[in-house]
Amino acid sequence: MKKIFTVLLLAVFVLAQFSMASAATVAGDASITAIPDFSSGANVDVDWAATGMAAGTKNILMWAREVPAAAYAMSECQLVATINGTSDASGTFTYDFTATALALANGDQVEFTITVDTDDCAGAPTTPAADSVMGANYVDTFPMNGIMGSPPSLLVAGRGLRILECNTTEYWSLLSDEFLLFPGTAYSGFGAWNLSTTGTFAPPAPIGPDNELLSWVITLPATASGPWTYSMEPEDAAGNLTLLDYWRDHLAIDPSELVDCADFSDVAGHENEVYVRYLADLELISGFADGSFGPDTTLTRAEAATLFEISNGYDDTMLPTSAPAGCDFTDVAASDWFAGWVWQACDDGFMNGVGGGLFDPNNLLTRGQIVTIMGNVVNAGATGGYLNTVTVINSYWNSPIYSSVRNAAFSDVSIGAFYADSVIRAYGMGVADATSDTTFSPDQPVTRGEFAKMLYRALSRSF
Repeated sequence: MKKIFTVLLLAVFVLAQFSMASAATVAGDASITAIPDFSSGANVDVDWAATGMAAGTKNILMWAREVPAAAYAMSECQLVATINGTSDASGTFTYDFTATALALANGDQVEFTITVDTDDCAGAPTTPAADSVMGANYVDTFPMNGIMGSPPSLLVAGRGLRILECNTTEYWSLLSDEFLLFPGTAYSGFGAWNLSTTGTFAPPAPIGPDNELLSWVITLPATASGPWTYSMEPEDAAGNLTLLDYWRDHLAIDPSELVDCADFSDVAGHENEVYVRYLADLELISGFADGSFGPDTTLTRAEAATLFEISNGYDDTMLPTSAPAGCDFTDVAASDWFAGWVWQACDDGFMNGVGGGLFDPNNLLTRGQIVTIMGNVVNAGATGGYLNTVTVINSYWNSPIYSSVRNAAFSDVSIGAFYADSVIRAYGMGVADATSDTTFSPDQPVTRGEFAKMLYRALSRSF
């Protein structure tokens, strides 16, 4: 009886050894031929190829491991293909992270390799050597985030249900894939805006770099009718989709929207035409008696005080007739056309004097000064008009989002300059443009056209 038991035990051992040895790597040169730098954390498409495989049935197996890792595990094996009667094969395999034990987080790196085996992943395949790496991929699990601007409006309706002031306007957005990430975290970057529109015609393509700021200028034709929709569903390069967002949500065209915008003799074809004409329709800016606007002419400090207070809901009848406390400038007389505007801007905390009891009303306003005034408007707390709506500057000026959407290191903006913080904030949220990749030109006089664009973007509705 003991002898029979020993023989049976030996047989079981031999069978076990044969079972363990039956799954083994076989002849074949397998490799990963292409893999994207980033994936969404759900899956990744990997191109593969195998040549010189042995006869019979072969299994192409793909393995993944999170970096750092000591070894590949069977729980991370996925069957790519089962090959019969051929020595060469290739294809694309979607490696499914959700079917593995990998616990991936944003910015993690994954290493991949391929083996050719007699068994599949459900059996007992031979795991690859610890130093076997054919490809690597970072994981980006976060969608993009940023700022979205609809035309300035006093209407309280939701963003997608507001009618336009006139037939031409700009919808714009600024997005980043590195929003609030820790320094050094890997991310895939911008992929696509995925814009869509419904209506009675196809609007022109949006302009602006895809990885920076979208500017979508839409002109309604005189024949426009019925419900119109403009929307976007931004996607990063790893395939993560941002929530579908609407500028206009199946809203029927109102006849008032087809009326042409205000016009001037010198703005046709100008780069800032859409902003000038739209704000003129809102009666926030105006031109000169000869019918021109002067988009390339400069702006004075007195004019800036006037324009900001008009946006704050003031008109001539509401202005102070004498200087409020702390605003009695020696170069501002009650008979000056701008006196009340200057006094109101000073009293509201929007603009200060230049020292020595002076306001310097006729001096030119610089690009650095204009964004500084915008910061003053936000921090003073505007109480009326368009400045008191849910605007881009009200929503984002003091939010950490501004520094994570559009970053720049301007060589002409020193850290200690009075305008430094405002320049970074205004540029970061898309309100102000740079003059080059490395300069903001803060001491350059701002033009009336530049101001119109900055004001339009600042007053754009964010919700």
